[in-house]
Amino acid sequence: MKPILSAEEMRACDQATIEKHKVPSLVLMERAAGAVADFIMDKYPENNQICVLCGPGNNGGDGVAIARLLFLSGRQVTTVLMSEKDKFSQQLKEEVEIAESYGMDFVCGFSAEKIQSADLYVDAMFGIGLTRGLSGDYLEAAKTINESGKPVVAVDIPSGYHTDCGKLLGEDGVIASHTITFAYMKKGLMLGECKEAAGEVHVADVGIYLDDTVDKAMILEEADLKILPKRKSTANKGSCGKILIIGGSENIYGALYLSAKAALTSGAGLTKIFTHKNNLESIRQALPEAMFYGYDSFEEEKLIESINWADVILMGPGLSTSEISRGIVTTVLEKASVPLIIDADGINICANEKEALINYAKDNPVIITPHLKEMERITEVPVKEINYNMESIAHNFSLKTGITVVLKNFTTVISSKENIFYSASGNEALATPGSGDVLAGIITSLVAQGLPVADSAAIGAFFHGLSGNYISREVGVKSVLASDIIEGIKKINVLT
Repeated sequence: MKPILSAEEMRACDQATIEKHKVPSLVLMERAAGAVADFIMDKYPENNQICVLCGPGNNGGDGVAIARLLFLSGRQVTTVLMSEKDKFSQQLKEEVEIAESYGMDFVCGFSAEKIQSADLYVDAMFGIGLTRGLSGDYLEAAKTINESGKPVVAVDIPSGYHTDCGKLLGEDGVIASHTITFAYMKKGLMLGECKEAAGEVHVADVGIYLDDTVDKAMILEEADLKILPKRKSTANKGSCGKILIIGGSENIYGALYLSAKAALTSGAGLTKIFTHKNNLESIRQALPEAMFYGYDSFEEEKLIESINWADVILMGPGLSTSEISRGIVTTVLEKASVPLIIDADGINICANEKEALINYAKDNPVIITPHLKEMERITEVPVKEINYNMESIAHNFSLKTGITVVLKNFTTVISSKENIFYSASGNEALATPGSGDVLAGIITSLVAQGLPVADSAAIGAFFHGLSGNYISREVGVKSVLASDIIEGIKKINVLT
């Protein structure tokens, strides 16, 4: 895993590099420019007419340095200085002087006509410090390059978006083909509207390293799969974990089936399903590897018997919010004493049983796996606010309750009291019914196999996304079903 930073954290790293390591800021700017120029020359060898749009700050200084390097390489470069000279940062002024000494010319002020001949654009208008929407010439420039159909390379972050949450700050922002960001991934590049606008993101090492005071979140990567549990040669079905999955309702069994199959496919040992008796015939035929108990009314004694058997419990997939389901959830919270993973309707019921949930979490590990609407129900924070504050909402909930949160979105944020992780291993193929049920099964399986709870939540989310991403290459993004993601689990297991 690698750090993923906010704008403030990145500025602290910049300052520490300059002050502690005595690396001049202009040297860092030159390294950043070199990384972008090298990328363009390698990725776009045939694009000779390049337009670099430079804002008034240090991002604009990066842009001028990039333009100079491309100019000296033989490219035809139009370099647009978007603001008045009296608004230039000191480093931008210095980069302009250097460029002029090499014979470069500049276009002062934006004109759509003067940039239309370009076959590639470089967005160096605003960097990670932007806090308001684009306006005036900057907005017109963004619209012009977006409508051009030509490749766009953004410097550090596309102009027009918030660095910490990815929110589009105004009417429009730059839509990039590629973004070259410096030193570390920025949170906004994985969140909000910026995730799509950033295109393919590349992190360039420019010699800026973490300041010791930075309390960082981490982004998961494939190398982290090395902590997945290994099955011992002496293993048996009992030693690989005993899972109780409580879910399904009178007319619903699909979610339960997907969770159970995902848990077994991910390496769980014994798996018992506690569900409505109407589901038994169908799910027995679909999943003969599991054990079953079916009820048609609230059976507290049988439920407690199953609870006492289990090493870990998954509660919620397809459960419904009926009175029987509410009785089941409250009984689990009162009687169980094992790690508990709560998904779907389990979360919806717990939203009205929050005190019991929090009391359970005082003595036992708990993971919840909400999507944004379920998070709204359990936190009473509106979805529109959660969407742009996923990390803070999830982490505040973890700090208050001790519960690990897997907050699902196109980038999933995983929070425990101690750690924050970002998982972006999946793609749009995961936007399919039952995908979350598969995720819940994977996480439960990892807990049952002995992986620490917070690690199970984080690695489970990453593993789930990777499985969906992998299988989408075979069947196509729009054709992926939740059951296909389980097939992806098998393929990733082979690779790991």
